[in-house]
Amino acid sequence: MSNRNKRAPRPVEAQYELRHLRHLVAVHEHGTLAGAAEHLAISQSALTKSIQRLESALGAELFDRSGRRLLLNTLGHLVLARAETLLRVADDVQREAHMHAAGEAGEVLLGVGPVVALSRLPAALGRFCARSPGVTVRVESGSTESLVPRLLTGALHFVVADYGHRDAHPEVQVTPLEADPIGVGAATTHPLQRAKRPLTLEQALRYPVCAATAPPRIREWLRTREDGARLEATLTCDNYEVLVSVVEQTDTVVLGPLSMLRRYAAAGRLAVLPVTYPSPPSEPAVLSVRGRPLGLAAQGLMRELQAPRAG
Repeated sequence: MSNRNKRAPRPVEAQYELRHLRHLVAVHEHGTLAGAAEHLAISQSALTKSIQRLESALGAELFDRSGRRLLLNTLGHLVLARAETLLRVADDVQREAHMHAAGEAGEVLLGVGPVVALSRLPAALGRFCARSPGVTVRVESGSTESLVPRLLTGALHFVVADYGHRDAHPEVQVTPLEADPIGVGAATTHPLQRAKRPLTLEQALRYPVCAATAPPRIREWLRTREDGARLEATLTCDNYEVLVSVVEQTDTVVLGPLSMLRRYAAAGRLAVLPVTYPSPPSEPAVLSVRGRPLGLAAQGLMRELQAPRAG
């Protein structure tokens, strides 16, 4: 018989439903059938049958029984991880369907790092909102280290932040964006404005330094500089508006992506100092979870953030 006549194997049809997976998650979270049943508002016998149905469909036990407590075994932990992913996707589908039925176009839960919040988000969000006025967008700002865990749990659809490949979590898909050199900014009346050019990094570091939380890649570079200069920030804040306000009122200098500092300079709020030093550039990237599909609205906003920047 030729290969053309061979039929592909039929996919195995699951003999369980999403509710069985929800029951599995509840039993794991509460530790006992009684606690999970109370949380789910079903009888303990119904919950027992549901777990037995799931185990029967999979052909293996998922729990080790220890008195009244149920503890997941090795297979149980594997199934739990898959179940949580499936339930997140199912909840997203349900939510988007409800929003569509209500005449809304969807929802995007976006996490942004402090650099992106000012350098990329305003223009991208403006274009997206103009094209998709019915979409609800919720933006959560924070350091990359605080946003990635929320991305992994499904609290955020995707994140845009400084995140080098060496920092990457194995479940995180990293899509690099255009790199941005790091610059130094100061008040327009700062003493360094009157200093002889070109300026050195050592000159800038004689003054207090403020910056956003640096990713691990930048922190490692700061620890291993060969010239002995140490960039120890006296003020760390993930809101550049706050940092620039401090710079305007003091002799503090600010470190940040050059493109963003130039925007503040164009608005007359600070001056970009001609300091040259071989720092690693900002490496913004779109972060998503491998294998987790995004809704149409989230895909649309992601495209706007990935679009080349003007100028």
